[in-house]
Amino acid sequence: MRILFAGTPAFALPSLDAIAGASRHRLVGVLTRPDRPRGRGRKQEPPPVKARAEELGLPVLQPARPSSEESLRSIRELAPEAVAVVAFGRILKPPFLALPPRGCVNAHASLLPAYRGAAPIERAILEGETETGITTMLIDEGLDTGEMLLREKTPIGEGETAGELAERLARIGGRLLVETLDRLERGDCPREPQREERATHAPPIRKEEARVDWAAPAARVVRLVRAMNPKPVAFTGTSRGAMRIWRASETEGEGAPGTVLVAEARSGLVIAAGEGAVRLEEVQLPGKRRVEARALLAGVRFPVGAPLAGEA
Repeated sequence: MRILFAGTPAFALPSLDAIAGASRHRLVGVLTRPDRPRGRGRKQEPPPVKARAEELGLPVLQPARPSSEESLRSIRELAPEAVAVVAFGRILKPPFLALPPRGCVNAHASLLPAYRGAAPIERAILEGETETGITTMLIDEGLDTGEMLLREKTPIGEGETAGELAERLARIGGRLLVETLDRLERGDCPREPQREERATHAPPIRKEEARVDWAAPAARVVRLVRAMNPKPVAFTGTSRGAMRIWRASETEGEGAPGTVLVAEARSGLVIAAGEGAVRLEEVQLPGKRRVEARALLAGVRFPVGAPLAGEA
């Protein structure tokens, strides 16, 4: 089939590569978000999918409004039979959805109808799920509500971060998306409506959600650290400013939530939670590099028995 690929971040790259390199389908173009200013210099940079599309020699479309008449005219000229959508980042409206005769196929990073929305990976970890997966579906006018096509499950590792899980799911998504396109072309792809009563939602992560609530159980704090890695990164107040927490684990201990229980180079930095305690393993103070908490203790003092935030 003639395929138009729509995607934006690095998560979409394995799917783009899978269609370009290992499938029998022909990519006729790539639709992605406009370049954005990034970094201290605010220099315009292309999204990862655009950079890869140019390496592959594919036509790239970056409309501000994908469903505008001008954008639709450009897409009609490419005559795609199907649009493969992976983390595109924009809502596709009915005029766009009606354009490809085989439909718009999305690879979503959850076992739908669970965790519909923009942050299914982070929310699944945060809620303590032990299993997730990829679901391919036909996009309709709702938010991740279309008919399900194929699904593949995978366990969530005990200490797996959102970034690590996203890398695995991206690879699964590429393989499953190609299989879905193959079966759509053959006409033997199953279709299953989503059961609304089982639907849950995964709204975008707000930066403030990454703040550690030390009154929560230690297990919840550790899941927060995993879910916020690599972005936006869990953080907590300290006497040295907001400290980012890249990795942490549960451990034994009790005390007032947020109190320093252990702070020495051999055992590390342990903080009391609402239930149990949390060992900080990799942290980052403002303006400093990421370091093991044990290394941090060689130069920074955290008084045992005092709040981590340094308040009386």
